[in-house]
Amino acid sequence: MIEYWWRSLAMLLALAVFASIVAALAGASAGWWLFCAGQFAIIVFHQRQLARLLSWLGERRSTLPTTNGHWGEIFYLVQRNYKKWRSDNQRAADDKHEMFQVAGALPEGVVILDESRRIVWLNASAQRHLGLSLKQDKGQYFNYLLREQRLLEWLARGDTLETLTMPSPVTSDRSLSLQLAALPNGRRMVLSHDITELIRLDEMRRDFIANVSHELRTPITVIVGFLEAFADMKNPDPNQFKVQIGLMREQSDRIRALIDDLLTLARLESAPDLANDSIDIAALGQQILNEARSLSRGQHLLSLDMDTQGILQGSRPEIYSACMNLVTNAIRYTPVGGDITLSWDQAASGGVQFSVRDTGVGIEAQHLPRLTERFYRVNRGRSRDSGGTGLGLAIVKHVLLHHQGRLKIESAYTKGSLFTAVFPAQRFTVATRSIDATLASAQPEK
Repeated sequence: MIEYWWRSLAMLLALAVFASIVAALAGASAGWWLFCAGQFAIIVFHQRQLARLLSWLGERRSTLPTTNGHWGEIFYLVQRNYKKWRSDNQRAADDKHEMFQVAGALPEGVVILDESRRIVWLNASAQRHLGLSLKQDKGQYFNYLLREQRLLEWLARGDTLETLTMPSPVTSDRSLSLQLAALPNGRRMVLSHDITELIRLDEMRRDFIANVSHELRTPITVIVGFLEAFADMKNPDPNQFKVQIGLMREQSDRIRALIDDLLTLARLESAPDLANDSIDIAALGQQILNEARSLSRGQHLLSLDMDTQGILQGSRPEIYSACMNLVTNAIRYTPVGGDITLSWDQAASGGVQFSVRDTGVGIEAQHLPRLTERFYRVNRGRSRDSGGTGLGLAIVKHVLLHHQGRLKIESAYTKGSLFTAVFPAQRFTVATRSIDATLASAQPEK
């Protein structure tokens, strides 16, 4: 800036000296005219350069016109600062766009409100949670669109530490947790989180504790009752002892089976590593068939179909446990004389699947989605009479998850059921040897 003024002063002094020389040679009038003409030329030059600068500022062309002197430096500085401003502005716009992209991809709902509670922006999750639309509701008053009284009172309090739990305005079977955050310039951000699954898991935890307590209370009550009866007997009858001890053993076995299943589930859920046994499915199928015949005691017609043979990689104890749970359920809920068919065949995905088809009582459609929940029973009394713990299918589901597999259930009430454990292709290698011997050994029991 100082250099600019020195240059301007030097130009005026040079013009004044030149005008003085002209005045001395040609008269004072000529000198003044020359001085005025010089000043006028300087003003015209500056006006022209200023017009070029204003024209560029209005049109925002890529480059400024080139010139020399002070205006050249001014043009250079203006253009450099403009490029920096444009670069910073583009960077800020990119950062803002990226921020909105990140916020838009969040599973939590985000609604930004201005100081008057009008909607400035919201992401896709907020649209799903609250039934709002960025296109239609931008600029609308948030409290006019959602008239839930508890929500309005919570919003009016403006407490960023208070969390509001409420049903979703979109559907009452979903639950939301809302939290408020303060933003600059009086703006606010409403965060919504779908906690339906958390509430369901908490309910399952409470149900699990209640069910375990209930399942243990009954046999323990029976055992304690017998023990109290024994203590009150003055002259115990040995024959009566034998009968009652047998009943006590049944209840003890029931407790042991329940505890074993609970420990199995805990191990499946916490096991970080998976064994990599090579399991011959033909041999496993024959073992399961023999065990099924032993459990059935000749009351059912059991058969094994081997449509494929090969090696399944995984934990043999876990896979055996899952398959036997499916078979045991079929035996429990199939009337005497019913058919139960076990089969190993290739799945449509390229893997292998173990299926258990029965002609039992079947299951109504509304129960199918919940069958793998712990202690879920279609008929509580019938399940308890059959000796089940209510954990069998939960164990099957966790074993299959442990092996990247899945459980398929098909059933119709009074028409039987089909349970299929599907294992992925990467865990199965098809055998090339003949399966005639296996099929011969797996014929239905006569």
